[in-house]
Amino acid sequence: MPLLWENLARQLDSVRAADTTASVVTDGTGGLSRQQRLQAALAAIQDKGNPLMVESLKAALEGREPRMELPELPQGLEAELSGPEAYLRSIPKQFQPKQ
Repeated sequence: MPLLWENLARQLDSVRAADTTASVVTDGTGGLSRQQRLQAALAAIQDKGNPLMVESLKAALEGREPRMELPELPQGLEAELSGPEAYLRSIPKQFQPKQ
């Protein structure tokens, strides 16, 4: 799954980096414009894609930043802790590694 997200991120970066005033892109896309490529990508994943992917493509089509509604952190995690430290603190004492 991470590979899928990396691939999508690279594709979106290349789409966002394209000149929006050019009507044809000459990078092997068959002469499709940026808008046409985005619309084709959105049509391909509209019913099957992850909601975050769909939102990213819609935002790119509309020329805005995507609104990502990420889930809240689990209760009990302290904000000042990093990922691994927060995870280790969330484990019950009996299962924590001995130090």
